[in-house]
Amino acid sequence: MNLRNLGKSISSVIIKRGQDYLLSGHVESVRELKPGLYRAKVAGNELHEVLVQLGEPDEVLSSSCTCPFDMNAVCKHQAAVLMYLRDYMGEDAISDAIESASAASLQQILEAKDKSELVSLLLALALDSEQTEQRIRFYFSDSGNTTGFEEYRGLIRSYINQYADRDGFVGWGKVDRAVQGAELAAAKAVQAFEENEPLQAVRINLCIFEEMLELLQATDDSDGIVSGMIEDSLDRIYEIAQLGEQLSSTEAETLFELLMDMVQHPEIDGWSDWQLVLLRCSADLAVSERQGAEWEALADQLSKGKDSNSWSAQNFAAKLGDIRLDRLQKHAGEQEFQAYLHSHLHFESFREQAITQAMDDARYNEAIRLALEGEAQDTKNRLPGLVHKWARLRYEAYRLSGDTLSQRELGLELLCGGELSYYSAVKSAYPASEWPTIYNLILDRLEQGHNSFDNVYTKLLIQEKEFDRLLHYVQKHPHEVEEYYPHLIPDYLQEVIGIFRTHIERSAAQSSERKQYQQVCRTIKKIRKAAGSAAAEPVVRSLLAAYPNRPAFKDELTKLLENF
Repeated sequence: MNLRNLGKSISSVIIKRGQDYLLSGHVESVRELKPGLYRAKVAGNELHEVLVQLGEPDEVLSSSCTCPFDMNAVCKHQAAVLMYLRDYMGEDAISDAIESASAASLQQILEAKDKSELVSLLLALALDSEQTEQRIRFYFSDSGNTTGFEEYRGLIRSYINQYADRDGFVGWGKVDRAVQGAELAAAKAVQAFEENEPLQAVRINLCIFEEMLELLQATDDSDGIVSGMIEDSLDRIYEIAQLGEQLSSTEAETLFELLMDMVQHPEIDGWSDWQLVLLRCSADLAVSERQGAEWEALADQLSKGKDSNSWSAQNFAAKLGDIRLDRLQKHAGEQEFQAYLHSHLHFESFREQAITQAMDDARYNEAIRLALEGEAQDTKNRLPGLVHKWARLRYEAYRLSGDTLSQRELGLELLCGGELSYYSAVKSAYPASEWPTIYNLILDRLEQGHNSFDNVYTKLLIQEKEFDRLLHYVQKHPHEVEEYYPHLIPDYLQEVIGIFRTHIERSAAQSSERKQYQQVCRTIKKIRKAAGSAAAEPVVRSLLAAYPNRPAFKDELTKLLENF
């Protein structure tokens, strides 16, 4: 592990917690005991001590913490200290912070003891706390032991139970501590994977997944800590499922069955995204005809169990379709793959892939037909974003096929519909002699549709320096003077001042509370910035005279006047 790349060795959940601790000032002191060895005090519910041994260059040789966490895993306290050393303790700062260590380190004390004394110490600690005994047993357990999963469950649940209330609910402020048992188990899963025990690693991760699903029903997971633990466990399972031929046939078969069982677990019902991850993992392992049939049967069962009219069901079906298509691409022939692709074009990703394939193969008429079908389908479904997507792909097909007339027509439609990026292409598609007429047509059409969210009309006016038309536009919409005045000031100063006054007077008439009065004053500051105090001061005095019975407004205007 290296200080400059902590994210590669520490889970994202622990990194986030450590960063929160660091930024909140929980790292109270850091001192160097000897070259490269640092001791830090980190405040939490208790004061914990972190030891870090650094090598060159910025290599973390070892790290430990006195909190109840597996010594083979990095906790949030260690993460906070490691980030402190990385971000705040440069060479000069470290040398300034060195304090001589007069007492022997704990490591030196323990190394001086014989085995019997250390055994006696561990037994005494175990007698003081059942959870400490569990942690000692767990620490010295074999990560490759295929039995003893109750030990993992027991450890995970012991932390949950410790921080749950009498009704079994874990409050928001205790979630990070309640999942510490799951974090210890996750470290064992990583160890099993590194020791070439993929099935054991998957079993441990599934155990974490199952226990965290249950915890999710009895906690406030506003910070996403529990769901983060679930997603981390699924990421580790996915990584193992991707090993493919590196797994033996027995391992692959067993892993497939484990994942298929978990997809059907009662607790996962309702968590479609996580079901889909497990389905994707198992799909990659379904290499035999029997497995493929079993996988398809389960996928159909899950699809039929959802309300087909709901958005979530449609989203599930689309993502499941992507998984099926990927399976066919890997394990079926091209004909079967294409048949499935073209029979499910109601899925966005399928239609896009079919259009792209057609264009790649120079089948432009087919690409245009598929795009037009998509536009009709999604116009009916009231999905304008997808309608524009298919139109953009159709434009590309026209361009590639050399159909200039269709390209011009659709380019104009896209441009006038708010796609300024098509302006240069549209302009280059017309002869210079025809362009002035087309250009004015575009401006007229855009002006009529000026109220679009992304105002292409004004952007085009600015791009082409059509400031007379921009002035006319702002005169019709005075509130937009605040955005466009910098472009108009050089040629239309007096007109801009007049528009500002109109806008300010309207805003003042509609204002009735201090926040609104302050906004009016901010607009006055803009007219002062645009045209100077000589233009702004009369506006302020006019408002003071117009609204003598609004003390809050008078107060804001007076303060503004004092700064002129």
